[in-house]
Amino acid sequence: MSSFELLIRIADRLAVIKTGSRIADEAIHQATGRTGPVPFYTTDAEAARTLLPLGFEWITATYAAGRVYAPCRRAGRDADTLPFPHHGQWGRTLPLSMCGAAMRAWAMLAKG
Repeated sequence: MSSFELLIRIADRLAVIKTGSRIADEAIHQATGRTGPVPFYTTDAEAARTLLPLGFEWITATYAAGRVYAPCRRAGRDADTLPFPHHGQWGRTLPLSMCGAAMRAWAMLAKG
């Protein structure tokens, strides 16, 4: 399985789970090549914020029907006219949706 496929699978799973978990935190930590103690990415929004690749920024989240959409984009692309200028994901909680969006951003970088 390629890095792209792994990161997308993690993001897809994060979109459907109800709550974060240490297992998900560890999978994210490994998939992004991080070392050291594993933060509580899937339950702590501040920890989830640290997941973005270098050169990316968070955009304001959207809340609707008990779910959250967390988008991110390359920094400075607010005037971009490309059809898909951001990566984002719906989730049950803000940290879960942020983790999913970050995994999608990492996946696009892995794809090249």
